[in-house]
Amino acid sequence: MTEQIADDDPAVMAFLNPPAPVPASCTKLGLKRAFDELGTWAAVKAAIAADANAQEEWDLATEIRRADPLVQHMITIVGLTDAQVDQLLIRANALV
Repeated sequence: MTEQIADDDPAVMAFLNPPAPVPASCTKLGLKRAFDELGTWAAVKAAIAADANAQEEWDLATEIRRADPLVQHMITIVGLTDAQVDQLLIRANALV
């Protein structure tokens, strides 16, 4: 005898739809678009522009890594939690 499990059972849904892996990096364009969706890009952009070192790092970066001090600075400006940063990076990679 087999047990029937509903298709909408949370355990089944979690198995069939595992969470997206959190990327360690993203492109600048993807990150900008993700911040735009949050409505925080203007604040992040202004903070980068106000710090010559941050502006230079942003301008020269080819990839934005979560562990970069620049990214940590952006996260602090916006006040994101670790879980929100995970979602931001996932979304940033989906937008490019």
